Amino acid sequence: MTTRDSEPSRANGRGRGGGRRKSILSAAERLFADRGYARTSMREIAGAVGVTDAALYKHFESKREILEVLYEERGFFRAMDELESLSGKPGFEEQFRRNTIASTGLWEANADFLRVIFTEALIADAMALDAHLELMSRWRRGIERLFLIYAGRGEADPADAPLVARLVVSLSFGAYMDRLLLIRHGPEPVAFADPGFREELANEVVRLIGSFRRPAAR
Repeated sequence: MTTRDSEPSRANGRGRGGGRRKSILSAAERLFADRGYARTSMREIAGAVGVTDAALYKHFESKREILEVLYEERGFFRAMDELESLSGKPGFEEQFRRNTIASTGLWEANADFLRVIFTEALIADAMALDAHLELMSRWRRGIERLFLIYAGRGEADPADAPLVARLVVSLSFGAYMDRLLLIRHGPEPVAFADPGFREELANEVVRLIGSFRRPAAR
């Protein structure tokens, strides 16, 4: 999948501006949260905004396009673009620590939105599931590419890159999902990412990455 900077989506080419577009996105997100993505129709979105179906389709041709733009505007595609363009300038473990802390901040800022999408994906809504799988695939590819930069400097074995990518993403995703559940269903309210959680997860990723580092040559 190409980055959003290099190949604009259909949503990027269908008239970016205006309060009406923002109103549609806000209404769609509220309806997705209240009714679920699968149970919300384009007609209901149009009704919530107070426009005709035809007017809505001038801005977005499908719910999928709305969902893609919500992902884009919340910074997920931009984060993937940045991950895919990192040069590996910091040290091996430090780079992955920084990535984890930045990723945690992104999930924290979008916890409510992500809960809706993951709920829909779990009940097998094809569009929500496809959007989720696409984002996870880019995340793994970005981690794999970054690991290969350090492997190319002799700091790790390039053959380990696919495994490391799966492990890092699985570790982080599992921790984030656990926090999403605790926010809604835990015995006491918790913040998504308090400083202790950020550091603990970053340290776990660093330990994982460090286990694949080649011993320094003597």
